[in-house]
Formats: sequence, C-alpha cells, structure tokens
Amino acid sequence: MRPRIGALLIAVPALLNIRVTQPVRRRIEQPSEETKKRNGCLMWGAILGILAGIMVGVYALPPILRHYYGEAHVAADEFYSGDGKAIRIEKLGQASEPLGEAAAGMRREDFFASITVVTNASWSPRPTDFSLQFKGVKHWEQAADAKVNGQPLTEIVPGGETTVELHFVVELPSDAFPELEAEALHLSDPRVRFAIAAP
Repeated sequence: MRPRIGALLIAVPALLNIRVTQPVRRRIEQPSEETKKRNGCLMWGAILGILAGIMVGVYALPPILRHYYGEAHVAADEFYSGDGKAIRIEKLGQASEPLGEAAAGMRREDFFASITVVTNASWSPRPTDFSLQFKGVKHWEQAADAKVNGQPLTEIVPGGETTVELHFVVELPSDAFPELEAEALHLSDPRVRFAIAAP
C-alpha cells in the first residue's frame, strides 16, 4: 500500500505542474492582402466623406438655412419692426461714374443706400451684415463700408433716429449684365429682406 500512495503523491503534483506550466499558444495571424485593401478603402472613404461634408457646409447649407429659417420680408418704402428695432430704406442710388479702378477685364459699379434706424438698445451691425441683391445675379454683394455722419459705423445708440450710409462696390466681367438693377437689400442680423422699389 505504501508504495502506491507514494507513487500517487509524486504523480499528482507532477500532473498538476504539467497542466499549470504548459504555455497557452495563440495563433498570430498576419494581415492578408485583402485586409490591407479593405483598410485602404475605409481610409479613402473617410477622406471623401469629410471633403463632401465641407462642400455641403460651404455651398449647400446657406441656401437651405435661408429657405427654412427665412428672412422677414418688408415691402418697398415700409418699416421693419422687430427685435426692438425699426429699420427702413430711405434711398438707393448708383454713382454715375465708378469711384475706383476695376481689375483687368472687369467692370466696376458703385451703389449707395441710406437706411434709417431707431433702436431701443445699443446695436453694433457690421458693414458685412448688409448685402445688395441684383436681378439676374445669384451672388449678393456685401457692403464695402458703412458710415454714420461721415464716421465709420461702430454702434447705433438707442433713443434717436440714426441714418446709416452704405457703400456697395460691384465688380463684374465687362461683357456681363449691361445694366444692374437692385432688387433687395438683405440684413443678416436680424434676418430681413427689404424690397427695393422699381425706378
């Protein structure tokens, strides 16, 4: 009996030791050519997706936002009233001669708009908040400068009536649009479209 117990006592730890110390082997797979091609396609897909998103954001989003979050429309010679402001176009005119030199192959036109503003809180619009729309021209022309009493526009103070003079510089190819006709003045904040009376 004793030899059997002794052999058993020696054999069991040996068996346990073999199971415990035996290394677990894992198979390491090398990426195949097919997997490499798939990763390359995913990378190019991500790059093209980012580029498409930028194009949509720059070109498609502004008209979509304009459509769904549209402007308040104000008829010619009427006041816009809202956001604590009353705004109206007093006059719009065009310089008889260009006031500066146009780029080569281009034609320059200078337009001037005068608007009256009454506000119950201080307001600091920028010249680029005002855009002039012409019939047949898709691009709206932002104001080159804005002045109050001959000084650059900085802040419109509440309480009184303020006249803001806007200057628009339009450059077009010399053979395009023989005569420009202003259709509307757009304000971006608040979002308002002022119709311009036909001459």
